[in-house]
Amino acid sequence: MRKTHYMFTKPRIVSARISDDEMENVKQLMEVTSMSASELMRKAFQLQRERFNVAGMLSNSNL
Repeated sequence: MRKTHYMFTKPRIVSARISDDEMENVKQLMEVTSMSASELMRKAFQLQRERFNVAGMLSNSNL
């Protein structure tokens, strides 16, 4: 058999330790939104960056 090689389209990995309660929240969000955990985190980072930008906490050089 031939080995299958996977090409990752996003080369960076961020990991975090979360509590059981937080993981349950993630699972619920995944089910309700039909999004993966990675998609949820990307969206959360995007929304947080937008909030910081609106609050003037980020300049264009920080993005």
